[in-house]
Amino acid sequence: MKTITVVLFLVLAVYTSVSQSLNIKPGSMTEADKDKYNMTANFPVIDFGPEALMGVRGIADDINGTIMKIVNGQFVPFKQQALEDTMNCPQNESTLEINYTTVYKDNGYLCFVFETFSNPRCAAHPMTFQTSFNYSYTGKGLLDISDLFTPGTGWLEYISDYCINELNARSKKDGLENNEANILEGAGPKEDNFYTFSVNEQSLNIIFNLYRVGPYVWGFQTVNIPWQGLNKMIDPKGPVGFMVK
Repeated sequence: MKTITVVLFLVLAVYTSVSQSLNIKPGSMTEADKDKYNMTANFPVIDFGPEALMGVRGIADDINGTIMKIVNGQFVPFKQQALEDTMNCPQNESTLEINYTTVYKDNGYLCFVFETFSNPRCAAHPMTFQTSFNYSYTGKGLLDISDLFTPGTGWLEYISDYCINELNARSKKDGLENNEANILEGAGPKEDNFYTFSVNEQSLNIIFNLYRVGPYVWGFQTVNIPWQGLNKMIDPKGPVGFMVK
């Protein structure tokens, strides 16, 4: 029992140290081949200070490695497609630009939203899309939306209903006709529909990319769901247990 207590104390001490010394610095990467492609990425780089323990440094390495997987996961196929399209559309250059926003960075939880502007040389028009990064550095690590909730509490149905109601009201207000089917498909009770999400102190924010719940001209749609309505569904020991009031 004494050994377990000591281990728990050390773990808590490390967690406290991590939460107090988290640093987020800007990083960037560029790769180009003249007249073929030009790719730029701006991304966060995490560290916990020069006095961080080895285990804590390992956490930073895992976070940074995961972020680089996101960047390279876009760079590699984009470059390959750009090179394949060189002969078909030689007059254009393929361009890709990735930027990020820090949405939340407290209570052992990191949330970034990446926005990618993609303009392949043979495409009819450029495309912009968003990708979220949610990470518990005192818990599970990289998170899916299901990791925030207790199974069997109906969280998926609640989020789906909330989004559908909000989007239908918004769609009607914006004068979109016959958009109900798009909303039902893109915001129905399937976890994949809520792959892109962020958190802040007030709400869980569901981000719908272009075309997901309506026509391109409707743009990005973000639905903010107050934590208050989700209280009974949040896993109190999970990555956002601190949101439970």
